[in-house]
Amino acid sequence: MNNIITIENIIEAIPFAIIVINRDEELVAINNSASKILEAPKLKSNIVNSIRHPDLVEAIEQVFETGQAQVISWRTSRNRLDLYYDVSVKLMDEDHALIAFEDRTTVEQGLQLRRDFISNVSHELKTPLTSIMGFLETLEGVAKDDKAAQARFLGIMKEEAQRMTRLVDELLSLNHIENNSHLRPTETVNLDQILDQTISNLEPEIARNGNTVDFQKPSHAVTILGDHDQLRQVFTNLLENAAKYGGPDKPISIVLGDIDHQPLLRTQGVRIDISDQGPGIAHAHLARLTERFYRVDDHRSRQVGGTGLGLSIVKHIVTRHRGRFKITSDLGKGSTFSVILPQ
Repeated sequence: MNNIITIENIIEAIPFAIIVINRDEELVAINNSASKILEAPKLKSNIVNSIRHPDLVEAIEQVFETGQAQVISWRTSRNRLDLYYDVSVKLMDEDHALIAFEDRTTVEQGLQLRRDFISNVSHELKTPLTSIMGFLETLEGVAKDDKAAQARFLGIMKEEAQRMTRLVDELLSLNHIENNSHLRPTETVNLDQILDQTISNLEPEIARNGNTVDFQKPSHAVTILGDHDQLRQVFTNLLENAAKYGGPDKPISIVLGDIDHQPLLRTQGVRIDISDQGPGIAHAHLARLTERFYRVDDHRSRQVGGTGLGLSIVKHIVTRHRGRFKITSDLGKGSTFSVILPQ
């Protein structure tokens, strides 16, 4: 029995992308992970042909000259996706060096999401704050004796302050949901009762907008394991959106199904569809609607008091319930927001 262990066996067993080069910077060995990253370079080819990065060339030269290990950062892309690696170069013997690639893409994406989030929150708060500051300066100046202007400006300032309050409340709500995303709800809830309560609470707002709600449900109670308050938040957000963005004087349909096999969940569950007859949403926007602060029509959203967080909150709550959230839409006909929850 041949028990000879080759360098290829060793680097293939290492859970990193690994290559070995000689002093001429020629590829001596490569494991499968590195081959995928470098798009299958051939043995004896020059590594510089696969990674055109001057810092790597310098690092390799330094390692062979001094024997001191080097680490560089390398950014590349594949299929329009940015990829980030920490590349370490270490001497194996006088004539060979080992190059290891540590994937930092997930970390970098997380940092970018954090930067984008801070930027978006700052922008969302800055807009109403700038408006309030402008009106305060006007009230202290040219409008200080104008009662009519004071009343109008104070009304606008109140609306802007309320918008900031909604934004902060929804940010806190989203943070709470994310912190508890690993905890699946364990209480038994009655979905038809939650939907009845939601419709009743929003009835004055819906009536002011001229909308009507057609609620179709089974003749018997539909119960699942869930978080009562969070599910009310889901249906409140979706019903408010149907009224705001579906348009005034338009019917809204809510269909609560019976417990049945749900293909998207591959188990028993229930589907709730909330549909409007508004202008619809272009297909290009559908995949991004649950992103924080993403708006199809930024001006329209601000007009109706939207924060850009509602559908993100809905998706996170549904995910915590181990369910699925689906959006379908036809331009000129309307949109349907589907919540599919396991029993």
